[in-house]
Amino acid sequence: MEVYIFPKSIVIIVTFLMLVGCDARYKPEQVLSEYATSLSRSAYLDVSVPDPVMPKLYPSVQVRTMVLTQFDVSLLDFLSLQHCDLGLLVGERNSVLGRVMVNSQRFLYEVKITRALETCPIENQSLADKLAPIAKQKHKELPRAFINAVFNGDEAKSFFSFSNGFVPMGYTAANYQSLQSALGDLLVIGQNVLTLPHIDSNAFEQDLKIMADSEYAGKLLYSLLQITRYLNAVSESIELLPPNVCGPPVTFLKQQFEHHYVKLIQPYMARLNGTAYPVLSQLHQLAMIGDPLPAALANYLAQFSLQDEQSVWRRYQAASRRHAMAWSHLFQRCGLSLNQKNN
Repeated sequence: MEVYIFPKSIVIIVTFLMLVGCDARYKPEQVLSEYATSLSRSAYLDVSVPDPVMPKLYPSVQVRTMVLTQFDVSLLDFLSLQHCDLGLLVGERNSVLGRVMVNSQRFLYEVKITRALETCPIENQSLADKLAPIAKQKHKELPRAFINAVFNGDEAKSFFSFSNGFVPMGYTAANYQSLQSALGDLLVIGQNVLTLPHIDSNAFEQDLKIMADSEYAGKLLYSLLQITRYLNAVSESIELLPPNVCGPPVTFLKQQFEHHYVKLIQPYMARLNGTAYPVLSQLHQLAMIGDPLPAALANYLAQFSLQDEQSVWRRYQAASRRHAMAWSHLFQRCGLSLNQKNN
């Protein structure tokens, strides 16, 4: 029996396509594509879906970081501060590790040193007069340090990453309860930062880790952009249907609408909406703690706005409403209702 050996290149391509097809990260894309393809089987409809839209890349750390004031003390001044925590903290900052603090550690440090600056009894009046305006400036900058910790570390880069595609098809709100709890914890710290709260550093770092591990913001943004382009493509096709579509043609279209959209896509979108509202609200409140933000960061976060008509979120909502209206008008024109059984 003759055995045919496939060229290695063909095997690699087929394997790649199989992996992509089975990749749960892009299951929603498959469901959306099948919706458009099934509708296009009608002689009256040809849904033309635009190419995938990629989210904006998260701004570089150089343009999203909020500048914090640095201050140094002389050796003589440093020695005179050894009787309180301020001397210890100044020494920590000037150490090798202190000079390379990540943003989360820098924030915790800024809270502690601001507290020390304001409470350390300094007998040297000249030194006290020199440190007083520094303490005032440090206190004022604490919201900036907080923003740097939440939005400018590696955790934020992961949180906004879209490398893992869609929010999973089968997820529920319960999957993101830990994220909402972590964001809530961070929000409490940020909103009270000017009161110099005593922060559990381990809990703070864990909340940032939960945020990073979820990759939620990037997945949500990617999902919203892709759903929007599919819904708008379907809506445009439905809106252009001729009057003679009523009868068997519209019955076929209604079957595809119910099978693909009502049973699969709509429940997925409902789950997305249920989680997105609280998370995006928390994200907005976190960003407001450091207002005004660097322009690059503010422009990026504007995509998630619940109010801005041009945000990705609001354009997704507009596409959803347009899609619902397109089908509703078609069914009304043809004397059908969504709950009407097909013959």
